[in-house]
Amino acid sequence: MGLLRTLAIRAVNLVILMFVLLFIVSYALAGPASKLLETQINLEARALVSQLLKSGHVSSQQAQQVYNSIVQQLYNAYGLNKPVYIRVFYIIYNMLTFNWGYSEYPSEYGVSSGRVSDIIASALPGTILLDTFGILLSAFIGIQIGLRSALKYGSRTDRAVMYYGAISNGLPQWWVGVILLLVFSFYLSTIKSPIYFPAGGILSPQYYAEWFTSPVSVLTNPKALADLLWHFVLPLATVLIVNIGGWAYFARTVTLNTAQEDFVTFAKIKGLPDGRITSRYILRPAAPAILTSILLTLPFIIFGGFLITEAVFRWWGLGYVYNIAIFAPTPDMPVIVALTYASTLLYIGIVLVLEVLYVVLDPRIRSE
Repeated sequence: MGLLRTLAIRAVNLVILMFVLLFIVSYALAGPASKLLETQINLEARALVSQLLKSGHVSSQQAQQVYNSIVQQLYNAYGLNKPVYIRVFYIIYNMLTFNWGYSEYPSEYGVSSGRVSDIIASALPGTILLDTFGILLSAFIGIQIGLRSALKYGSRTDRAVMYYGAISNGLPQWWVGVILLLVFSFYLSTIKSPIYFPAGGILSPQYYAEWFTSPVSVLTNPKALADLLWHFVLPLATVLIVNIGGWAYFARTVTLNTAQEDFVTFAKIKGLPDGRITSRYILRPAAPAILTSILLTLPFIIFGGFLITEAVFRWWGLGYVYNIAIFAPTPDMPVIVALTYASTLLYIGIVLVLEVLYVVLDPRIRSE
């Protein structure tokens, strides 16, 4: 079976899977999502009626009639008068078009519009910077260490990697962050050290407005970029310290298992160069398992995996947004539900990417 045909079949299967999964999630959240939509409709209708009353052209009784008419029309438009199994399709449509409503506490996030999609968009760059980049960098470094450890099985280096992997997996990431803050921020500032790091935040206050409106402009502004990197050092160090050991141990285990396969032994008997055996007969077959672990970790990490770590550093990312939404005066359900939707969409997208990578990396799949 050709590569393009295999990819087309996988894509069709995943599209079907996507709609099935979205239907299940939307059906499960139909109750909360419908209540959020009802609240949004009532707020919009009240705003319109309030403007009519201020104009002085209608009486309070007429305004109430207009309000009831608007609410009824919007209920019909959004399918709230339909059965649950029909209403689910309206929810899926809103999910796919990022129409996630408005936050109940917009001032808590510093986003003037109050739209949930705008709140998530403002926090996404910080999450990509710390969570995604941090995990990918720690995975890259850890996999390199794990590979070299496996190729020197039984050596001191190999044992050191095993010990480091076991220790780092047992360290709470937020706890390491607290220790780094105590030493490299509070202690160094107390002794008047010429070099110390901020106690938290993604940027200094003078750059916050610029980051919320245009993160790209911060990256092109040398002073703002330097300030961002200054705030970035301790959070990134926390992610690397905790995660490199786990990735190294995982890569070591996968590489050792692949290195014991018969085709690797046969390649050695043929006298192929060690570099070719490592890259073609060990790394390539091991790549799907490693990529699967990396990519399936990302949705969890992006949508709340660093929830406590971002809170420790007051890092403006989606984990911090989750904290605000959960610990608001009452849980901010529009934001919580939207993050659930977004993580579902991201997970489906990553599965599609994995399917493509599997077919490209492993020719055996194309012939099935």
